Amino acid sequence: MNKVWSIVFGVVMLACGLLFVVAPFVGWWLPEGVSTHAHLVDGLFYGILYVTGFFFFLTEAILVVFMYKYAGTGTPKPARSSGWPRLLQPLQHVLHDTHHVEMAWTLVPAIILLVIAFAQIGTWAEVKYRSNMPEFGRKTTDGKYAAPLQMDLSARQFEWRFRYPHPDRLRQWFDQKDLDPRGEGHNRVEEDFKSFSRRPQYDDVHVVNELHTWKEQPTVVYLSTRDVIHSFNIPVMRVKQDALPGKTIPVWFVPSKANTALDTKTKSYVDQRPDGGATDDPSYRWDLPCAELCGWGHYRMIGRVYVHDSYEGFLGWLDQAAQEALARSGPR
Repeated sequence: MNKVWSIVFGVVMLACGLLFVVAPFVGWWLPEGVSTHAHLVDGLFYGILYVTGFFFFLTEAILVVFMYKYAGTGTPKPARSSGWPRLLQPLQHVLHDTHHVEMAWTLVPAIILLVIAFAQIGTWAEVKYRSNMPEFGRKTTDGKYAAPLQMDLSARQFEWRFRYPHPDRLRQWFDQKDLDPRGEGHNRVEEDFKSFSRRPQYDDVHVVNELHTWKEQPTVVYLSTRDVIHSFNIPVMRVKQDALPGKTIPVWFVPSKANTALDTKTKSYVDQRPDGGATDDPSYRWDLPCAELCGWGHYRMIGRVYVHDSYEGFLGWLDQAAQEALARSGPR
């Protein structure tokens, strides 16, 4: 009966290996990475997965072999060695000393963890260090002074509340081709840009559960929470950051692909298939779920990510959102 259990363990191990191979082909794997840093995060993920996977199958295989070969018979007898396999005989004198074995299984994982710790520094810096956050005033090839799209996000039970700049204000930030970078006009626009996260304005555009940006545009989200800890998570962008009470934390990413189309019949923005057509198929939806258990309604705290194909497409949506907000609240 003891040998039967070793066979069961072996079958489970093989099933895990088979699922690992099959998963990417049946949609049970990571979503497509659509940000400029996604390949860095995926590289770390796969590196750690291969290392841990190798040692998992190695240790499980040894366990299964030992369970089968040395299964108890019910008759107690003293343990004795029956000789080492020829392949492992060169290690016999080293591994015969348990102290050497303990040193080996301590040093090897320690070295692997050290390598991983150093390997992840560059990726972590790219995604998290404030010094790498997109800034105002970088000159582009067409002579304009580029600025990241910035938005304020206030998490609360159980929704994401976004605050965008008014379209006219946004145009001032991005349409600066004729401004002297050393002149008063440029400095005034830059000061207004940097005040966005600190000083809300009456005409800001407020939207619930919808993050909008456009393709290849550096995007900065100023993340905060009004109550408990939430977790801002966009799987397709490989972005995840906890929102902590009392703190405003900037999160940034650069989308490398668009997913949004304007439905001309309903005048609403919907998800887009790879061929460019509009669709409501959930498999093309980019979600923004809360990844931290935040209360009874945690399951329904989920937003949508809309990446437009161009600056003009994003401005079209923002103009529409501003008009809808004005219609709801009336003139101020």
